[in-house]
Amino acid sequence: MSERGNCWHRWLDYWAGIPLAYTTAAIRLAHRQTTPSSLHRLGFLCLGAIGDVLLLSALITALRERLPLAHFSLLTSRANASAVRLVPGIDAYASFGVREIPAMISWLRSQHLDVLLDSTQWARLGAILSHMSGASVTVGFATKGQHRALGYTHMVAHRNDRHEVDNFLALGRVLYADLTGTPHLELPTSPPQDTPVELDKKSQHCVFLHMWPAGIHADLKEWPAPYWAALACKLAQHGYAVYLTGGATDAGRNAAFLRTFPDCPARSLAGRVSLQGMAWLFARAAGVVSVNTGTMHLAALAGAPTVGLHGPTNPLRWGPVGPHVRALLPHTGAYAYLNLGFEYPRQRSYCLDSLPVEDVCAALHDLNVL
Repeated sequence: MSERGNCWHRWLDYWAGIPLAYTTAAIRLAHRQTTPSSLHRLGFLCLGAIGDVLLLSALITALRERLPLAHFSLLTSRANASAVRLVPGIDAYASFGVREIPAMISWLRSQHLDVLLDSTQWARLGAILSHMSGASVTVGFATKGQHRALGYTHMVAHRNDRHEVDNFLALGRVLYADLTGTPHLELPTSPPQDTPVELDKKSQHCVFLHMWPAGIHADLKEWPAPYWAALACKLAQHGYAVYLTGGATDAGRNAAFLRTFPDCPARSLAGRVSLQGMAWLFARAAGVVSVNTGTMHLAALAGAPTVGLHGPTNPLRWGPVGPHVRALLPHTGAYAYLNLGFEYPRQRSYCLDSLPVEDVCAALHDLNVL
């Protein structure tokens, strides 16, 4: 769900969500709509994180090519709403908190959808909203062990042996069996107002570092702080200006990091630049190094030479997608086991300390950054 790492929401979605998903499925099956003869109004549901919206752009743009005159509506959570303006082809969108279920249902029904495609991978909330949306056809994931698939007009197997982009495209293949596509963003054509002037002028000489992952047990996805400091020094030696990215909630952590490593030649941008502003900068950046999070996907899709640092997260499922990307894994330990994002073993262990700075520098060299 969208409020990542919120155990209460996960508990509620499981214990209340499963019976509600079955109940709303039964209601929908009892009042099954007729299949529309044409596709005029399509809806998309994305309650995940920012990265989910960015990757879902593959499905949206692929269907837009097939249906240039159709009306596309997108409902997101508040947590990933900032990414919507980067996705082309959307005619109407709305965002809600995950507890605002009546408001979400009301908005979906107001769209008078012929088809609703639900990209929610595991949360039962997506299925409940789909069943109550009033859409003639609903398409959603049958995800192993999640008890959410009954009630969709068309169920699509959610697979753990392919990238999430391919899972999203599989939803669209219900409509067009030969559907293919790649994520595509509508990048700003001019620098957003919050883009620092000095950065706009020299972004091609900047490397951006994103240190902070999100989700449950985020600490297991962090690269060691001394490694970041060493990498920043290496980049500065090669003449790059180094900036630490992040949201407003990361500003304090960036500041603490810079206090701990006073010789680190980096400056913090956390909370100063919007997602659109970062997209503008990434499209012109010399390079980006990031843990696996929405910032990594944004950088990769913006075209920046991007190095993604993966610990528990499996790059097969969630690696960066773009023209100039590298995905790195630790040398030892338990890694690349996350599929939906919560499959941690009982005895959790840290692994990213076995991903050395030298590996990152080698990847940046491969990308012609170093």
